[in-house]
Amino acid sequence: MMGSKGDKSDLERLRQEIDDLDNQIIHLLNQRMHLVQKIATFKRSAGKDPMDLTREQAIFRRLAKRNTGPLPWGAVKKIFGEILAASRDIQSSLGASDQRSSQGNRT
Repeated sequence: MMGSKGDKSDLERLRQEIDDLDNQIIHLLNQRMHLVQKIATFKRSAGKDPMDLTREQAIFRRLAKRNTGPLPWGAVKKIFGEILAASRDIQSSLGASDQRSSQGNRT
């Protein structure tokens, strides 16, 4: 049961703050994926493997040091595991589209 009108407006304000943060997070994630695309292009031109476990391990070590809570480390690992999986997917899909383009140019 909702208390006073002030409680409701406080709740709405807090929810709006969460919505604003969600909007920032999605913007930052998309910025990150644009950089992933650039890195994929670089790796491809340099003949490097898109999968870099050493880099991923370094990311997790850095995040473990930076996480001050209240978000538990297990949640951080899951969230960033998904972000890194999406990054790998983007790199793989760019490589596949490049292969299709180069095959199309050979005909």
